[in-house]
Amino acid sequence: MPREIDAQSLEYPPLLAKSKYAVPKLWVTGAVDFGNEFCLAMVGTRSPSGIAANTVRSLVKTLKAYKVRIVSGLAQGIDSLCHEAAIENNLPTTAVIAQGVDMPLQGSQKILAQKILDHGGNIISPFALGSQAYQGYFVKRNTIITGMSNATLIVESRKKGGAMHTANFCYRENKLLLAVPGNPMTPTSEGCNHLIYQKQAQIVWNANELPEILGLNSLFPTPPHIPHASQPSICSSMPWAVKGTILEISEICELSEKPINEVLAMLTELEIQGKCQVRGQSVVF
Repeated sequence: MPREIDAQSLEYPPLLAKSKYAVPKLWVTGAVDFGNEFCLAMVGTRSPSGIAANTVRSLVKTLKAYKVRIVSGLAQGIDSLCHEAAIENNLPTTAVIAQGVDMPLQGSQKILAQKILDHGGNIISPFALGSQAYQGYFVKRNTIITGMSNATLIVESRKKGGAMHTANFCYRENKLLLAVPGNPMTPTSEGCNHLIYQKQAQIVWNANELPEILGLNSLFPTPPHIPHASQPSICSSMPWAVKGTILEISEICELSEKPINEVLAMLTELEIQGKCQVRGQSVVF
């Protein structure tokens, strides 16, 4: 059943209570527990690139040893990928929506919302019960996403769009803003690259660096032990090399920022290890 939470309640998200974007009330469906955890907003375009899913999985996977909540907007594209990745890694996730939490969702949004609730997450809204989705509500929804979060990570975004509004709200509150760089010729990378160029967002070069950038090791100094190889894997520099990915060698050069001779040497080693197959100019991981 939906619950109404007053801004003075101990159940109200603590960071949002201190934010300039705080609202008098929130409506919540699902578990209400915003205690001792780090909230990371992860947002982006509704029409992501082909490697977006692997990028998101790689980023979220590095957070599974910490008390992190993934906050996003339940929209198609990057938002949905972030919620899914959180569920896959047993991290709580919050979906902030631009309608009443009692109003019906459609299609894949309805299915994902139920998965979020089944895995201990929640759906929240600053809009009263019975409120229908309205285009003008999405800006306010985005202020809640960044307002309740410690930091915001833009995964992929066009130069104009909701994710860039969210980035701006984060920047205005002097909170940590992060962006994943992308191919300068790809429209869905324009927003992230712009934020980095303008020095508004800190760059995330490698998924494995994300916990350190967020300061999680100091916040949670004794995370669960995760076995690791005595020597770093060659894949540590290729976080997007997730099983099932198919990339052109030229794309790998761009993503890894390495010359083709180094890329070919790495691919040869991976192929020997049975971790990829080189088929002409394509590589299947």
